[in-house]
This record gives sequence, C-alpha cells and structure tokens, in this order.
Amino acid sequence: MDHTFFMNTKINIGKGCVKESSALFSALGRRCLIVTGSSSAKKCGALDDIISVLEKEGITYKIFDKITQNPTVLSCREGGILASSFNADFIIGIGGGSPLDGAKAISVFASNQELSEEDFYSLKWNTKPLPVIAIGTTSGTGSEVTAVAVITDSKGLKKSIRHDSIYPVLALGDPSYTMTLSDDFTRCTASDAMAHCMESYFNKTANEFSRTFAVRGMKLLMPVFETIASYGTEGLDYKDREELYLGSIFGGLAISVTGTAFPHALGYFLTENYGIPHGTACAKYLPAFILHNQKNAPTIYAELFEELVRTPDEVRTLIEDITPSFELTLNEKDLSNLMPRWENNKSLKKSFGNVDGEYVTEILRALFK
Repeated sequence: MDHTFFMNTKINIGKGCVKESSALFSALGRRCLIVTGSSSAKKCGALDDIISVLEKEGITYKIFDKITQNPTVLSCREGGILASSFNADFIIGIGGGSPLDGAKAISVFASNQELSEEDFYSLKWNTKPLPVIAIGTTSGTGSEVTAVAVITDSKGLKKSIRHDSIYPVLALGDPSYTMTLSDDFTRCTASDAMAHCMESYFNKTANEFSRTFAVRGMKLLMPVFETIASYGTEGLDYKDREELYLGSIFGGLAISVTGTAFPHALGYFLTENYGIPHGTACAKYLPAFILHNQKNAPTIYAELFEELVRTPDEVRTLIEDITPSFELTLNEKDLSNLMPRWENNKSLKKSFGNVDGEYVTEILRALFK
C-alpha cells in the first residue's frame, strides 16, 4: 500500500478565525478578487468579515458574485478575465463547493486568459494559477483542502480538474458561518461529507492516511446525523455545527488522497439532468454502496463498523433519514442513454469489485424504476 500524503494548504478552523488570520492575507499581495455566489456569503456574515480584514490590511478588492450552483467554464473564464484586468495578486473564494471550485478555476484563467476549454481540462496551463484563499461556509464540500475543482463544461457535463497548483494556500473555516444554512442545505451538504468519507474509505487507492481521515470524519458526522434524524436541523447547536464542519474537512482530506468512488460518478447525471443537489444525488447511492462493500471488501467493511460502533443497518438507515428525498423514474431508454458515461470512468474503476456499466445500470434500475 502506498503511504503518501501531500497538501499545500494551511488550515485554520474556529470561531473568529478569519479576522485572526488577517496578516496572512497581506502576505499574498495588495489586490484580490473575491469570488462568491449571489447571496450566501453576505447572509452568513463571511463577506463582511473578509471585507473588514482586507480594509484593515490595506488590500484593494473587487467582488465577482456570478458563481451559481455547478459553476460553468464560461463564468470561471469571465471571473479570470476580471481578476487579470484588475491585476489581482490572489483570489478569495467564499462559500460551499461551487464558489470554492469556481475560485480555483478562476485562478487558472486569471493566469491563462487564452486557455481553451480543452486545454483547461487537460491541465495544459502555461502559467501557474494565482494563489487561492478558501473560506468555507457549508459543511460538505471539503474543497477547502483539495486540489480538485468540479466545473461544468460547455455541454452541461460536470467534469473535474485535479492539480497540486490549485490547492488553496489558506483554508479558513468558521463554523458559525454555517448556522444560517437551511434545513435542506444542511442535510444535503452533510450527506456530501459522508459520501466523501465513505467513498474514500472503500477505495482501491486508499492508504493509512486517507482511511484515518475518512474514519475520523465519519465518527464526527454520525452523532450529528443522529441529532438531525431525531430533532431536525433546528436541534443543532454551535458544537454540532462545528463537528459537521470538521467532519467535512476530514472528508476533504480523505478524497484529496483517493478521489471518489461510484456514488459520485452516478450522482453527477442527477444534478446535470434533473437538478438534484450534488450532496443529495451522491448520498442516494450510499446505502447500496455499503451493501456492495460488504461483499467486495469484507475485511475493511467489518473494521469500519467496529470503529463506528454501529451496525451497517443502523448507518444505512441514518443516511436515508437525513438525506433529502426526491422522486425520479428512469425508463430503459434513459438507462441506455447513460451507458456511455460509465466507460473508462475513473471513479467506477476505484471502487472495489467489478463495477461496470451493466452493474451500475442494475443499481439505477433498482432505485429509479
């Protein structure tokens, strides 16, 4: 087993961590582009905190708030052109996975404005991306601590890039920013964090580092999932929110080593074609993923549930209870049209067992017929 781990990110998590880290901002330069969605960074207070830090440090900034859910290559290119024309020294991403992934892609386009879409995804970059500071405001993505960005291409397909140069140089996470999240958004992002941990743990590329991160993440998430299942997200206090956030960071650290497995691969089309939120889409497959690994990875399967001090049935039921529900029916033509997606899919290949197009079609048929 390979025992390698690399990350080029300084992490600071805790209440007030943004203002405490103001000197680290000025070390990156005097001009920056802030990348956000349309409203969440304002609503949770993160944007105000960032602006106060930038003003304190004498850093000039512009705000690019055109990042939507599932950011597109087109919007990231637009943000990159703005950052370049503003002579930004660095990028600040504020939000969940979409703004943070968007900030990473914008950092690439800011340094490589003429980059074609094909070369962007092929990692054929002539100039190093601008440094990125990632400010997390949800408990799910883990993008704060990964060298991955998932960006929707011009055909509407979600595709990832992975390169060490887009690791954020600084990841700041104040769990109080997550206190304003809605019930559905809290459940959806928490489900994504659990998917990261599970898919990394049951992954052919896993090592001692990634499995340690994954198990720690699940141990932090499970008690909070139980609170949500019993009382809803209104029953969560700051400590619960902090544990959800830390769980998502451990999930991010885990997939920074391994990437994901088949639940993420099967989740993407649900988001692209049917608008199902990312975390909900991926978590839909976790109960089947657990059963799959009982057969295909029995030793580490037994070890995991001994660590979690819960039975597989309890964990499957808990995931189903907290994941937002949705209705969808796929016919045989739909299933046939999806088959090309499963050819040479990296996440399928990282799953234990023989996970091919026929296998995942059976999973889809069982869930959505």
